[in-house]
Amino acid sequence: MASVRTLGEFVAGENILAWLAEEIAQNHADSTRGATDVAKRARLPMACSTCAVTKACCSSYVIVRLYEGLIVADTLARTGRDTPALRADLRERAEAMEATRAQAWNRPCVFLDEAERCTVYAVRPTTCAQLYVYSAPELCVARSSQVRSYTPRDEVVSANRVEETFRERLSLRKKAGRRYLGVLPRMVLVSLEAWDRTDFRDYLRQLPWPTDAEWAQVIT
Repeated sequence: MASVRTLGEFVAGENILAWLAEEIAQNHADSTRGATDVAKRARLPMACSTCAVTKACCSSYVIVRLYEGLIVADTLARTGRDTPALRADLRERAEAMEATRAQAWNRPCVFLDEAERCTVYAVRPTTCAQLYVYSAPELCVARSSQVRSYTPRDEVVSANRVEETFRERLSLRKKAGRRYLGVLPRMVLVSLEAWDRTDFRDYLRQLPWPTDAEWAQVIT
């Protein structure tokens, strides 16, 4: 008889965490390569590499897939950063973000330190890893419509494929009309709350996952 495992035990024992880390690293590398190729072909400066202004990109509204929240949660758990205080901060930020339209959100990411460095950089969400601009950094701070950014394509397809495979490996069926997506702090919090549960599949399925129509209202 198979032993009953928690989410953390399951994803570690089935090598899902190692697989995700590899897929994420490859996606990040592909994004860097793609953005660099565009810069070379169009003779545009890669402004991110020399940015010295306030990191406006790290104050953005970030929507992530379930596996992206999980891999960040794993990093927090392994490094002793999963604390009641962090969970409270994640919940407050998630509720605030969910009550705000994407264009109106402007608050430094919970994972940004005092030196404006990402503390989960190696496993940062796909959205963050794909954000490269070719215009002046000051335009990002001003949230100008003149910002020229990289438009990922193959990397988005790859990330969606990973999400599908991830759900299959967890035996987590897709909910009709709804997607396993959420704002970054919510998805990390959900993953942390499910981490030590043996009924993690039921727990995840019963959450109020959004529809495409609901997301459209937020991001437009």
